[in-house]
Amino acid sequence: MKRVMVSFIVVMFLCSVSFWSCSKDKDTESKKGAIEKMTEKTGKEIADRLQKPIRNARSVKKKQEERDKALENDIKGQ
Repeated sequence: MKRVMVSFIVVMFLCSVSFWSCSKDKDTESKKGAIEKMTEKTGKEIADRLQKPIRNARSVKKKQEERDKALENDIKGQ
């Protein structure tokens, strides 16, 4: 009987420790250091600067396709 009781207590202890260790600590996530804030800000700025030429190229491509379609329609219409 003691053996079953001790093993039950050990299993319960291990389960509780594993759940406690896997839980996230929200306090540490909300308190970012100055370095992490600057790194995140810089990363966002770099991503925006990289995306700008891509967006511009896509808009130019779209305009060119519209001009091509208009030209085809003009040629077919004549």
